Amino acid sequence: MSLAISIRSEAIKAKRSSAFWLSLLGAAFIPFIFLLTYTFKPEHFMPALKSDPWRIHFIQGWKVLSAFLLPMFIILMCSLITQIEYKNNCWKQVFSSPQTIAEVFFAKFLTIHFMILFCFLLFNLFMILSAVATNTLKSGYSFFSHSIDWVTLSRMTFKTYISILGISAMQYWLSLRFKNFIVPIGIGLGLLITSLVILNWEHIYKIPYAYPLLTFQSISAKKPYLLENHEWNSIGYFIFFTILAFADMKYRKERG
Repeated sequence: MSLAISIRSEAIKAKRSSAFWLSLLGAAFIPFIFLLTYTFKPEHFMPALKSDPWRIHFIQGWKVLSAFLLPMFIILMCSLITQIEYKNNCWKQVFSSPQTIAEVFFAKFLTIHFMILFCFLLFNLFMILSAVATNTLKSGYSFFSHSIDWVTLSRMTFKTYISILGISAMQYWLSLRFKNFIVPIGIGLGLLITSLVILNWEHIYKIPYAYPLLTFQSISAKKPYLLENHEWNSIGYFIFFTILAFADMKYRKERG
């Protein structure tokens, strides 16, 4: 069985699971809240959005997403995808199928990242739709008279994705390592809250759960670098924990 077939199999399982709905609802949550607040509080938001509505709109959305919801989404996604086998007691069946351990490992990991990218795509789409719907309902907004800065939006999406690589690898390893659904979520949530509490610490760039917010702050400050120091660290964490997770799965005496 090839890796492509394994990925297709994992995608079918994910599509029928709560992971798909988490991606969809997670991407829609912030845009929907913005739609409601813009519509029912126009006297507050119209002046604030008047000069450069699209930039301010996306900055507000990505700030809320990066601070807490995105890391939490990844923590839950990694657990939900791996729990498909744990919940149905199917690991032995998976490993007895004509797949190599590498195909099983990377098919699940790539499925997680496809779901993350799917969420990013939907989030940007829903943010645009919420602004369009707002301007349609309330003509006083100026979205229709300004254009979207696609370059900045693409840069925000790309750099944010780089910033979550380390979290995804760490949580994937934890979700494979512990059968109990609560353990990897508890560890991830604890590290996320810790990173927010000590955000002003001089060594915060070493804690991957703070990276999405650090990336947002660097883009807001208009730093010109392709990748910030913490984003290179995210790639390093990603490589290390991916290797660790694969070795753990391959050499563990009892899998699943």
